[in-house]
Amino acid sequence: MRSRNRARTAGAALAVAVAASGLAGAAGVAGAGPAAAQQVTLGLDYHCTFPLLGPEPVHVDLTATVPDAVEVGQQMHGFVVDSVSTVNADSTRALGALYSVTLEGDALADATLVVPEEPDGLPVQVDSTLDKTTLPASGEFKVHGTGTSPDLVFTQAGSGKVTVGNLLLTLTPRTDDGGPTGLGTFQSECTQDPGQNNVLAGFQIDLPGAQGPSKPGTPTVTAHTSTSATLTWGASTDTGGTVTGYDVYSNGSVVASSTGTTATVPNLTPKTTYTFTVKAKDDKGNVSDPSDPVTVTTDAAGPASHAYTLKGTTTIKASNGTAPLTGVLNAQIAPDTGAVTGDLALDPADASLQALGFLPVTAHLTFANQGPTTGTYANGALGTQTRVLVKASSFAAFGIVPIGGGDQCQASAPSTLKLASAGTFDPAAGGAVKGGYDLAALTNCGPITGLLSPLVAGTGNTADLALTPKSGS
Repeated sequence: MRSRNRARTAGAALAVAVAASGLAGAAGVAGAGPAAAQQVTLGLDYHCTFPLLGPEPVHVDLTATVPDAVEVGQQMHGFVVDSVSTVNADSTRALGALYSVTLEGDALADATLVVPEEPDGLPVQVDSTLDKTTLPASGEFKVHGTGTSPDLVFTQAGSGKVTVGNLLLTLTPRTDDGGPTGLGTFQSECTQDPGQNNVLAGFQIDLPGAQGPSKPGTPTVTAHTSTSATLTWGASTDTGGTVTGYDVYSNGSVVASSTGTTATVPNLTPKTTYTFTVKAKDDKGNVSDPSDPVTVTTDAAGPASHAYTLKGTTTIKASNGTAPLTGVLNAQIAPDTGAVTGDLALDPADASLQALGFLPVTAHLTFANQGPTTGTYANGALGTQTRVLVKASSFAAFGIVPIGGGDQCQASAPSTLKLASAGTFDPAAGGAVKGGYDLAALTNCGPITGLLSPLVAGTGNTADLALTPKSGS
């Protein structure tokens, strides 16, 4: 069933392309004149309501080569819009369960053209036929659609843009004998998810014969972060007016403006490649040709910081001992690699041990880190390791009779505490972690060091802990 949604998506994209074409034609079109072109891409997410399933997510990718500018009264040649939708393997299996072999139907797309003649936008509905698509037995498949706009002529100068709206799909999955499945033919309303940029293309309509500003110099990237890029370019000149400013474009939309020859583009996505051009504008309403493009890849996002309180217990296998563990873990998680770095601070703890299998002994333990905490986080799984030197300042029989310890009493080598998430770990919410460590033999614990060391030294020790986000972290 979800495959059907995806197949509709491709048809929806085709319908959107045709809708954009019809819109542009409805705005007042007919004449001639070549213009520079820009390649634009647009990805849109929808939720389409299907029988039995309810709202299902659908994604459409559109690509088009659209003229940058056209003069009033001159022809802007039609442009082709390609759409590609990928159907996932789960959806393919769902369609197969209905004995579907092919999918076909129609898409009715809403789109809007905004030009000086129609400043509030001209809504148009365009119907298109979906290509018949053969479904694979398993795995993903792609559906491709194409639409071409008519030639256009505009009557007023200014800016124009085409936006893509909602979809109505009429679909028929068919079996291998060409007959419909149990669903027959049905309609699905697709609502665009809010908060998206739904501008397919923007272009400029110039006055005929206007000189306008010259093409700006090729921009250069003077600085970039994970979410912004700063550009600078050569100034434009103007023979018929005065240059009043510049607009920076990406994918056919204005992403920054400036009265000078530098601008910072905000709200970018980390670790993403962008292509920018610059257009100058003057006091007569004219806009220049676009500059040559510049491409920049934003930085990876910085590591996210998390602070946790730690609480749980540890078992010391050598003497059937236990000790409470509390403390703090401050960690940073790199979003691109999942690398974890941090600092683990464990509070002192009193361990309850058994000497000779029956004599209760209390050991006061402290923990000294021997380096940072390191590890990885990926797909809900957290793993860390920390080198810790365990010290025992005192041992007391029955909790009151001193029998050893001291400032120099400690393990002869650091322990490596390895922890892993127990179940799915959410860095924002914390979670349970478990692990283990070995303890080396004790040294410098007094005359009976040789008797005290076996109480703690050995392998197979465990830790069972909970990490809880600190308030405000």
